[in-house]
Amino acid sequence: MPKSAVSRGARRNRRSAGRATTLPNALEGQIEEICRDMAAQVKRTRQLHDQADELRATFRQWAGPSAPMR
Repeated sequence: MPKSAVSRGARRNRRSAGRATTLPNALEGQIEEICRDMAAQVKRTRQLHDQADELRATFRQWAGPSAPMR
């Protein structure tokens, strides 16, 4: 790696050292928000799966026993 790239990286690390506590707190908040969003998506997916199961059962009743279903 060229010397100039090393020195640029070192300067960047020194500048960000002062934000060591702010950055993790901001990241933690974003991670919590993502987890909440994912939990909501999982809940909605379960609801859709249950609705699809109900629809399949209703369709089977409507179609009668002679209709092959997977």
